[in-house]
Amino acid sequence: MKRDISAQYRLEGFGYHIVEKLVGSLPDNTLPQVARFFAFLAFTVLRIRRRVSLENLNIAFPEKSLSWKKQIAYYSYLHFSLVILEFMKMNSWNANQLERHVYRASVGNVMDALRHGEGAIVVSGHFGNWEIGIGHYFFLGVASTVIQQRQKNPLINDKMKALREKWGMEIVYPRGAVRNCAKALKRGRLVAILGDQDAGDKGVFVPFFGRLSSTHIGAAVLQIKTGVRIFLGRVVRINTGKFDIDMIEIPNPERHKLKQHNVRSLTAELMSVLEREIRKKPAQYFWMHRRWKTPPPQEK
Repeated sequence: MKRDISAQYRLEGFGYHIVEKLVGSLPDNTLPQVARFFAFLAFTVLRIRRRVSLENLNIAFPEKSLSWKKQIAYYSYLHFSLVILEFMKMNSWNANQLERHVYRASVGNVMDALRHGEGAIVVSGHFGNWEIGIGHYFFLGVASTVIQQRQKNPLINDKMKALREKWGMEIVYPRGAVRNCAKALKRGRLVAILGDQDAGDKGVFVPFFGRLSSTHIGAAVLQIKTGVRIFLGRVVRINTGKFDIDMIEIPNPERHKLKQHNVRSLTAELMSVLEREIRKKPAQYFWMHRRWKTPPPQEK
């Protein structure tokens, strides 16, 4: 069916295409310099979500000095500027080129689950570079299913979808995601979910850096319904162009018991392990998101 694309969307889509081609033509070792420019522009000049980032760091690290928080916030902007550039650069890489960026990968437990045809769930957050992690699984011959937020601009949405499909990802959108991911698990696929953003009134409130935060329950519901093994995946940058991948299994003795307390408990454990990993590398977390946007019921 023909889509009615506005002039603004076409202009944005053209701009994205040009930037992606430009980034693809750059040598890998020049990306950090480009990222530094964008980080300086966003953090120091335009101050995009700078106040939100510092407020979040105040919540997460109340004991730290203001200068430390400003430093971590700036390096978070730098890190995610580089993540965006690496995402675009992935369009010009093949699997072997991407694999050169993997310093260490501890994924044997996930591969063991997949070898038995069970499927597996990997939950991560906006932390490190999750796209590199999925690319590594493609290198290993693993088919994956990921949930992608639908972008407002359909042309940019199509670009992002096509890039991820290049790396063996089957794309599903949030509406009906649990049902579609359950079908993928039955086919023995790896299902990857980013589950750390504010879920509004649809989420369950669990602790995150000492404060209750509304959190998506899709990963917990999916695991309890299917009984497959679930992991917290983290892909952290250890230097400019190398990554350390680790998959931490989250035990759930009450699988197949879809009760409210079980969903809450598993979600809380996932966020607890994610928080522990973020504390090790705080500059690689996406502090720009309003993680505690929705107040718990007793605060409303």
